[in-house]
Parts: sequence; C-alpha cells; structure tokens
Amino acid sequence: NHVSSICSTWGKGHFKTFGGDVFQFPGMCEYNLVSDCRDSFEKFSVHIKQEEIDGNVTIKYMVVTINENAFFINKSLVTENSNFITLPHYNMGVKMEDSTFNITLKSKVSLAVTWNRVDAVMVELSNDYANQTCGLCGDFNGVPVNNELIKDERKISYTEFGNSQHVHLPNDDCKKPREEDDDSLENRSLPHSCNEFVKSRSSCTQLIDPEAYIQACAMDMCNYNNSIDDFCVCSSMSEFSRLCSHAGGQPPNWRRPHFCAKQCPYNMVYNENGSPCMDTCRHQHTSSECDDHQIDGCFCPSGTVFDDVSKRRCIDRSECQRKHNIYNSGDVYLQDGKNWCVSHVEGRWDCEIFETSATCAVEEGSHFTTFDGKTFTFHGDCSYTLAKVESKQFDTCLKTVKLLPDNSKDNVSKLF
Repeated sequence: NHVSSICSTWGKGHFKTFGGDVFQFPGMCEYNLVSDCRDSFEKFSVHIKQEEIDGNVTIKYMVVTINENAFFINKSLVTENSNFITLPHYNMGVKMEDSTFNITLKSKVSLAVTWNRVDAVMVELSNDYANQTCGLCGDFNGVPVNNELIKDERKISYTEFGNSQHVHLPNDDCKKPREEDDDSLENRSLPHSCNEFVKSRSSCTQLIDPEAYIQACAMDMCNYNNSIDDFCVCSSMSEFSRLCSHAGGQPPNWRRPHFCAKQCPYNMVYNENGSPCMDTCRHQHTSSECDDHQIDGCFCPSGTVFDDVSKRRCIDRSECQRKHNIYNSGDVYLQDGKNWCVSHVEGRWDCEIFETSATCAVEEGSHFTTFDGKTFTFHGDCSYTLAKVESKQFDTCLKTVKLLPDNSKDNVSKLF
C-alpha cells in the first residue's frame, strides 16, 4: 500500500493530496500540481492546465520539468525542450511511454507521472521528498489538511489554496475562481447510484475510505444533472478503482457495455487490475519478473501473449513458436536432423550432435557412398583408406566391416 505517496486529480477538478485529503478546485489556469521545494533549485515540477468542453473538465496540457529538461504533453504531441519527440522516449534518466489509454513519465529523481489522456493525472513520489513539496498535492508530510490550509495563522478555503498555486504566464488572461464560491464536498445528498456502486466493492472499501469519492460522484451528478453513465461519474469511479490497486487491493471489473465501457484494440480486454509488464512472443515471462504495481488498462486474455512480431493481436503461447520460430527457455529443437539444441534465456542456445549410426559402402568396386550419404564413382588400382579416425582424442565409432563378394547377401564375410 503506497497510496500515501500518490497525489492525483480527476473529473471536475477533484484533487487528492499526498496526505489523503480530497477537495475540489475548479480553476482553469495553469497550476502547480506538485514541485520540489526543499532547495532554491527545483529538481522537478508538474504543472497542469484544465479546460471545460461540453460540461466535462479535461486536462488541456501538462508541463513536467526535471532538472533543466521541460516536457510539454498534450493529447496530440509531446516535446522535450520545444523539440518534438516520439514515444517511447529515453533520455537523461527520463523514460516516457504510451499505451492504449495512458502516457507515463518516469524519472531517476524518483518521480512517476501518469495521464490517462483525458481528465486524470496521477503523481507518485519517493518518500525522499517527504515534507518537501509544494503545490495542489500538498506538502507530503503525511498529515491531511495541515500547513496547506493555514495562511497568516488563519484557515483558508480550498479555492484560496488553489489560487495560490497559479502559475503566472505572459499574456495569461485566464480568470481565477472566486473564493466566495467555494463548494465543499461534505454534506451532499447522495444519489443512490454513487453510494451503492462504490460501497458494493467491499475489497476496496477495506483499504480506501470511499466517502470522499462518493461525495465527488454526487457533486458531479448534481452540478450537471447527469445520469449514472456520464463522464464525471465514471471518472470518480475509475479514480477509486485505481487507488484501490495502489493500496494493494483487487478491484473487480465493474464496467459494463453500457456503463463506463472501455474499448480495447486488437482482441485485448479491459481489466481494472493487471500487470503493466506485458508478456509477448519474444518475452513470455515479463509479467512474472515485473516489480511495478498493478494498473488498469488493456491486456491480453488469460493464457495468451501479445504477438510483438506481427503486432496484430494476442495469440496462444504455442502459436508464437509455430508462426515465428520463437522458443521458450528449455525448449528443444532438432536442427537439420543432426543437432539437438536447447534454448536458454536471452536467446542463447546449447547444441549437441545427435549421435546416430552411419554406413559407408563400396559397390561394384568403384561406386562409393559416404557416411553422410553422398555418392560418387572413383576408379583406382592403388591401395586407399576407406575410413579412419582423424583425432586420437576420441574413440572410434567404426564397429563393423562387412564384405559382400559379388554383391551377394547370401555370402557375407564379417571382418570384425
């Protein structure tokens, strides 16, 4: 359970601090989600800007700065120091990857940022930054609602706290939310769907208190008069499920075809709790060696692996060998009918000669057949060596010499 190392935002401006406090802040400017505040030189910062489209709030862009490298990320492009990059991307201790639904950035400064390309951003930090962060995520001191909401010895509202994290940009004309419009998540009347749906997942509610997520669900439904299958409700349900995985829980597959459904490519299926390390034809045991925690996303059905050779679909493990001559560690392969080869990890093979008996023959005095089965004709009146062992390091395999006078099988002379 490492939920205390996670800060997140989702839906209509909902935020969860490292300390576990959940609040709403509807600002549409660029804000500091989290940054390193222990020194005058920031090791990292994560800024986000939201936008509202047809009543739904999504992330317009995200700016992640690590040391002197700035990564700009939106739905259509990614840049590093204003230079366009393609994913996956590895540079200066930063790894960026994309999957069906997520873009993930991981850095050697112990920072991991995941964006679902829509509304949800999750930041995970090492405990090395405890009590040394700033931003909407809080100060990472392990105490909910502590220094964040105290200013000049008075308690401030969440809206005032959010406005204090505004990143001032040149020609920025965005309007800050009014502090008198602060709206609490507490004491909301709860639609039956929000209350029952979250609490029905008992394995998760034992690890994560669902009350704040029920309230967030209720607020989104009330504000937009939404029905249960609308964007904002699914967003709060998804966030609760993600945190359940990070807490070590096993969230069930709660989505239905007409309720918060996710469409996966190829023949993959959506799962709330799967390994981020995908087994493929070339690497069939990646998930068993993976140290990363479980995530939600698209995965191959049980018993199959992704065909990373043709990159078309998930197939049975046995199909990898048949289609692409890909073998698992320990598989045995007969090469050219002569050598037994055993596969090992990292593509290494150990091969041994497959020992079988062989025959060399002379027929009609001049027609020869070698041990390897090659035939030829040779006429000569001298004495010739028919067979001998070249190396004295090994015992000869010559066992028998048979003489058939006049090619008669009825009169065989066995010399030895």
